[in-house]
Amino acid sequence: MKKSRLWAGLVALLLVFVTTGCANNASKTSSADYNTLMSQGKDYVDDQNYSKAEDKFEQAHQIKATKESKAYADQAEDMNDAKDSISDYEFGAALKDLNKAQTKNNGYAVMTKQAKKLYNTIDEVNNNIKNEINPLYRKAKNAYKNNDYSETEELCNQILDLPYLNGKYAKYYKQIKSDVKDLLNDAQDAAGDSDSSSSKKSNSNNSSEDTNSNEDAQTSSKNSSSSNQASSSNNGNSMTVGGQAVTARVIAQVREKLGSIGVNTSSWTDQDVANFMNSAAQNGHTTIDSYTQSDANNFTK
Repeated sequence: MKKSRLWAGLVALLLVFVTTGCANNASKTSSADYNTLMSQGKDYVDDQNYSKAEDKFEQAHQIKATKESKAYADQAEDMNDAKDSISDYEFGAALKDLNKAQTKNNGYAVMTKQAKKLYNTIDEVNNNIKNEINPLYRKAKNAYKNNDYSETEELCNQILDLPYLNGKYAKYYKQIKSDVKDLLNDAQDAAGDSDSSSSKKSNSNNSSEDTNSNEDAQTSSKNSSSSNQASSSNNGNSMTVGGQAVTARVIAQVREKLGSIGVNTSSWTDQDVANFMNSAAQNGHTTIDSYTQSDANNFTK
């Protein structure tokens, strides 16, 4: 009986040792896995791969829920969200996430330092866009809306000439720079179309004005001619007889005829000869052969 009890006690004691040993081994294994996952998470932080870092810290927290594992996982999540916002050029949202990351209690020191550095960069970029670029850009868009393409181009070029747009933080200005270039191109195209249209309109107006001017000149010339003809006819200064122009050959023939009947026309001008012919026509003498001395006597120069 005593021997049986002794064996039972030994078995019980052995079970205690085995159970304790297994528990200690499990604890050691869990601690090793936790440390491994936390170390892997930190490596991803060094590479700024915050998505994978967050995943490792969360896995570590499931094994051993510590303040550090929780804080590290939350901090990595904030950093990852900030990077996504920056990629979408949503700098205001990024600054909020970065501020949470850099002020995280029990956070990972390396990640805290990264958050502070990136916060300062994005804050500078955001201030430049908000306080300098956007006011000029709004003016440029209003100028374009009002068809003031010259002003639009000037404002866009003023933005594009800002030195920090091509500085070390150039990648953060990529979107706004692209928007400004698009507006500049639109203004240049619109100005070109406007100039072309104005040129065509001007040419059309000039052509129309020239045509009207020519028509007016022609009308004026015709009126002047008609007036002069009437005046000349009334004053005996028309080089036409019976509506027909008097040629040099006819003038010479008339002079010859008058000379044959004793009329000296050496002092007569060609206009005098034409006037004589009109005077003779009033007497019914419309041909050169019909001219008489009487016609010459009746003609007064």
